[in-house]
Amino acid sequence: MLRRFLHHALGQRTRIAHAVAIASALLVLCGCNSMNGEASMQLNSNEYGRAFDACIQEGRAQSMAPALADRSNGLIETEPRNMGSLIEPWRWDTSGAQQSLESTLQFERRRMRFIFVPVDFEPEAIDGKNSFQGASLPGSPSDTARFDLETYQGLLELRTRVFIERGFTPGIRNSTWSAQLITISTIPTPISKYDGTDRTPTLWTPVGRDEAAERTMMAHIRLLLDQSIKESAREAAATATSSQQVSAPSS
Repeated sequence: MLRRFLHHALGQRTRIAHAVAIASALLVLCGCNSMNGEASMQLNSNEYGRAFDACIQEGRAQSMAPALADRSNGLIETEPRNMGSLIEPWRWDTSGAQQSLESTLQFERRRMRFIFVPVDFEPEAIDGKNSFQGASLPGSPSDTARFDLETYQGLLELRTRVFIERGFTPGIRNSTWSAQLITISTIPTPISKYDGTDRTPTLWTPVGRDEAAERTMMAHIRLLLDQSIKESAREAAATATSSQQVSAPSS
């Protein structure tokens, strides 16, 4: 009886090990995101509307609805989405086994940002010596001096940023012996959520950028933009053909 039990237990462990090895190999071979793509994209100002809509469409396709969409300033910020892990074999939106393992051991998510700016635009450097004025007030000279992309004429550049955020539990005290011995210290909370500081009341902390995901999103947007241009050309050709048929004199 004991021999049969040990044989069954070892066989079960072997099958589990084989399944884990196969899943890891598939993750290594089939990582969705790769570095094969553009770091940025240049486009004409007359393509700005199509590209802006393509970014929103791609964000929705990745289950990241836009949280902010500003056409005048050329900025799109999406809602975050949790990253795929090893216990979700149907999720192929990672850059490989290492990232899948990290998101399994740590609670991580992504947030995308699409930025449209004129070519070679760089923001003013902050050297820490001058006083920081903050955001420009609507209608102020610094606000009106900024470009308006809805009326801008010239070459534009699309930059994609994918940020990785990691969830933290404040006050957690890990045990080196067992997960059952993990405790969380009690942190007094203020009566008001405004505790006198300007810190963001969130448990999520940015830990880096996912450059492979950025290039993958850029390739998807390029494909969507090309499809939109081709569809517009076909519609224009069909409209011109129908207009010629209507205006042609009957025999």
